[in-house]
Amino acid sequence: MKRLFYPLAIAGLAMTLAFLPACDDDDDNPMGGGPTTGTVAGTVTFEGTWPSVGNVQISVYSTYPPMGPPDAFTDPIPAGTSYDYSIAGLDPGDYAAILVGWRDPADPPGAKVIGMYWAFVDSVAVDGNGDPVGPPSAVTVEAGQTESNLDITANLDVAP
Repeated sequence: MKRLFYPLAIAGLAMTLAFLPACDDDDDNPMGGGPTTGTVAGTVTFEGTWPSVGNVQISVYSTYPPMGPPDAFTDPIPAGTSYDYSIAGLDPGDYAAILVGWRDPADPPGAKVIGMYWAFVDSVAVDGNGDPVGPPSAVTVEAGQTESNLDITANLDVAP
């Protein structure tokens, strides 16, 4: 009888241990149901004349002044007087700048800032040369949330 009990006890213990991790509450599981990224959204209002060449895009940066490529960006924006944007897939955290930029295809590194999110309503936040009037307003992105009404006014006349 003893010989049969030990193997059964060991098998029972092994099966119990095998199921314990499956019952564990895994808070770090990214597949655990909730969204892991957030979104920024708003409206860009354009002032001035739309440039005849180049692309206008909205970019999100975690640092200011921007260093290197943006954390996220839109496709080129079609010409118009305003554009409703939404940039999803942002990791939760603080983003230092949401910028509207123009890039001349003949001079890609010479991109110009033509507007940025600034908490002061109706402010372009850049002067006639594309130089910032002050630092942009930072935005905190939370998982599963949309930070909306991040409206920007952009001066197209800064782009040649």
